[in-house]
Amino acid sequence: MQQEEFDEFVKRQQGGATLAVSVDWNKERDEWLGHLKSLYSKIESLLKKYTSAGQIRFEYRNVELTEEQIGSYSATQMNLWIGRQEVLLMPIGTLLVGAKGRVDVIGPLGRAEILLVDRLASSPGSLIHVSFGVGGKVPPAPRKAANTVSWEWKIVTRPPERRFVEVTQQSIFQLIMEVTNG
Repeated sequence: MQQEEFDEFVKRQQGGATLAVSVDWNKERDEWLGHLKSLYSKIESLLKKYTSAGQIRFEYRNVELTEEQIGSYSATQMNLWIGRQEVLLMPIGTLLVGAKGRVDVIGPLGRAEILLVDRLASSPGSLIHVSFGVGGKVPPAPRKAANTVSWEWKIVTRPPERRFVEVTQQSIFQLIMEVTNG
């Protein structure tokens, strides 16, 4: 009995009994890179007072990312310099559960995350919904389809109460000070 079940499983994995879903992975990658560029532009504008005065400077460099379906591609990493303190905004990827992208913010004394999530999401727990059906009936999906989601970058607060905070000048100031222990 177990071998027969495994044989069926192997057939399904080969495409024999699965429902094919067509995804344009190049489009997914390009959308992610566009969102990444918009995050960096927003951060630059929020810190303009300091960059104009020469107190903060930005540098960019290309990094190689590899994601299972997309493969290897080049993305941009933002480096912020505040005096001798360096803060890296390291792109992690787009193929994530519950989010369309993640950037790690890395300073000399800490690490934080900025996620590209549904603008209505308030915490990591609000991204995932689990439901089950009784008697073979599946309940309707409670959330809207992914193509109707309005994506927004949000800062993830530290444990124990992890929640999402809008990217504003105040939240960026606080985030930079957290990772640099300022």
